[in-house]
Amino acid sequence: MDIEIEVISQETIKPSSPTPESLQKYQLSFLDQIAPPVFMPFVYFYEADAKFSSPEKSNHLKKSLSQILSMFYPLAGRLVDDLYVDCNDQGAPYVEAVANCSLSRVITNPVMKNMGKFLPYKLDDVQNLVMAVQVIYFQCGWTAVGLIISHKVGDALSFLLVANTWSAIARNENYDDVPCPKFEGSKIFPPRDAAGFKNPSTSGPVKEELVTKIFTFPASKISALQERYSSRATEFPQR
Repeated sequence: MDIEIEVISQETIKPSSPTPESLQKYQLSFLDQIAPPVFMPFVYFYEADAKFSSPEKSNHLKKSLSQILSMFYPLAGRLVDDLYVDCNDQGAPYVEAVANCSLSRVITNPVMKNMGKFLPYKLDDVQNLVMAVQVIYFQCGWTAVGLIISHKVGDALSFLLVANTWSAIARNENYDDVPCPKFEGSKIFPPRDAAGFKNPSTSGPVKEELVTKIFTFPASKISALQERYSSRATEFPQR
């Protein structure tokens, strides 16, 4: 039996504070201009916690996401061609859904075609969106948070910065202690006329050439890597 996801609500989360007028046009760098128009995805799974109901989890996620959108203000805007992001505080789509199974069924024998069901949009369905979120509640009480960000405005490292910052805010860490990001890509790689380059916005990725695989790592191996990294980190003085 296939895993079925039923959407129960959809809304748009807007920043907790408005973007200043001086920052409402985020210029894409040259690398952003020629980047493929696809979403980068992450899906995080969280164990059941009887102290919080699904509505309480949802409200907490939406509140913290709203704060993140103020810090990472281009994520709440809309892409304009291959030129810039209109940081108009239009917000990020936020979808909630329920799964017809427990999480164990997903991770015991993972099927690649099911992974996309945990995301709010297909990876090549960018449109003019910059970011979107889907929260899924499993029958066992676990929760999945699927997060996608357009490759036009960030790479994997910046994506992790967004995810880690959102996690910190959601854990009720001091909002003022979280470092604000800098959006200076266009200073390092100034925008250019990309007419001489293959335009990803019209061609898109060639799906026939894409290969997707699943790699699983047991908890013992991850713990061993964490321990190894922790021990090596102590060998060097911190600057």
